[in-house]
Amino acid sequence: MDLGEADHPRHRKVDLMALPEDIGQYDLVLAMSLVEHIDKPWVAAPNIMRLVRPGGYLYIAMPWFYPVHEGPYYGDHWRSTPSGMVHLFEGMEVVKTDYYPSSLAAVRDRATYWNDPNSTASGFSMLMRKPE
Repeated sequence: MDLGEADHPRHRKVDLMALPEDIGQYDLVLAMSLVEHIDKPWVAAPNIMRLVRPGGYLYIAMPWFYPVHEGPYYGDHWRSTPSGMVHLFEGMEVVKTDYYPSSLAAVRDRATYWNDPNSTASGFSMLMRKPE
């Protein structure tokens, strides 16, 4: 699914903020480097969850440290943490969260949060499950 046109026969031009009724449900929905590009993710999140069948999974990947990049069909608006995704996709169960390593080296406050490798991660991925 995308807002833009594509040549692939299985491609559908669809707006996640206004899904058609006949869209169907899937065992696995991938939202890889997607949520940060949605104009109003709080509007799209219930629609994305609607795509996941009960007992199915939603995989989210989001970079944090990445150059701003916008295109003809999308902006670059939102960067969230896993806890933000839990709020956005309320009702989904978190199965697993992983963080992408970062090359950032912090020099101050090492005794508090900088000693946690997740505090300087460059992004995360998260697997969520829709309850049956």
